[in-house]
Amino acid sequence: MLREGMESLGNRSVTVHPRYFERLLLLTSQKACAEYFLGDNPPKGSYCNGTWDNIYCWPPTPAGYDIYMPCPEHLFFDGTKVLAYRVCNDRGEWELKNWTNYTACINYPIPPDVPLLFAVRDIYFVGSSISLVLLAATFFIFCYFRRLQCDRIKIHKHLVLSLILRFIVLIVLLQPYLGINGYDNSYLNSPFICRSMLVLSQYFSMTNVFWMLIEGLFLYMRCVVAVFHYISSLKVFYIIGWVVPVCFVVAWTVVMALYDKHQCWLDYSDLPYAWIVSGPIVLALLVNLYVLLHILAVLVTKLNADQRVPNYSEHLKALKALFVLLPLLGLTNVLFFVNPKDGGIGDHIFQVFNAVIQSSQGIFVSLIYCFTNAEVQAVIRDKLAVIKMKQSVYNNGGATTKKNDYTVTSQGGTRV
Repeated sequence: MLREGMESLGNRSVTVHPRYFERLLLLTSQKACAEYFLGDNPPKGSYCNGTWDNIYCWPPTPAGYDIYMPCPEHLFFDGTKVLAYRVCNDRGEWELKNWTNYTACINYPIPPDVPLLFAVRDIYFVGSSISLVLLAATFFIFCYFRRLQCDRIKIHKHLVLSLILRFIVLIVLLQPYLGINGYDNSYLNSPFICRSMLVLSQYFSMTNVFWMLIEGLFLYMRCVVAVFHYISSLKVFYIIGWVVPVCFVVAWTVVMALYDKHQCWLDYSDLPYAWIVSGPIVLALLVNLYVLLHILAVLVTKLNADQRVPNYSEHLKALKALFVLLPLLGLTNVLFFVNPKDGGIGDHIFQVFNAVIQSSQGIFVSLIYCFTNAEVQAVIRDKLAVIKMKQSVYNNGGATTKKNDYTVTSQGGTRV
């Protein structure tokens, strides 16, 4: 009778059941492997003992059977069943001095995009980490200085907060230093946690774009129609930025739960249900594109009306100013929105470009809205000047106090 957790392949061969195999993946040392099978003592000679080969923990195997497990390189990249195996002879001993046959794994061609996937992952991780640090500093500055409290800065704060939350989720999901197999010793083994993190990622991706849409609408109202003063509060923008994405993400989550049984929904981008989230994002980006082009047309019209002779240098300045707005309004995402999926250079450019652009959005937002903004720089300079003045007064006051500690008596003596 075969051991629990194994399935017969016929011809005196067995393979490990997928659920049992997931447990074995968590055993990543010789000690852990030995302890796992410590209380399991089959009759000597009837089974080969459980053993660790520096890659897998192989379970006790019936004498005279071969045992198969999936190759580690291809465990999470495709569905091809490429197997490694060990041979347990009739005496209950592993053949060839405990050797595991990984020949099929080595001979099987590794998908050409695996190194690219690791490179894209690292780009996302590094860019997201830098963005997160700069965004945290930006959010602190916007909250700390009272002189910066206005409707425009309030909108900036919500955009920055949505980006911070998104990059935190991205960093948690990426975890680039877990090893070649990615999931060993990871709490993301839990389908509930893994799916929840993916749902949060989708939600914060939508909030990012929707707050960029609000930035565009605010700019449009200020530069073109000038009706913002009719809005008594920012509640409408708060609903658009935080509540509306909830409706789309909840609908997407329900559909995925019903129709996609994958453990972590890793194939979500290839399914038509992705448009439940992607559709509103595309619409928001198109609205921002219209806003940018309309503002450009209005600026050029005003410049031509104010000047008898066209001043092309002024036109160039206006064009540069609007070009800076591209990443702030999320319009860089439009450049490569559709993945060619040709498996060639086009696919590689798409993945690398998107990794760079999306992971660096926080850097652009922090630099343009905060660190290179003249108003913010003035507030910080004034604060530093006040701190410097207080320090100077404290030092001078300390010196004066020290001198006043000594007084001269009428007899000409000195007392402390």
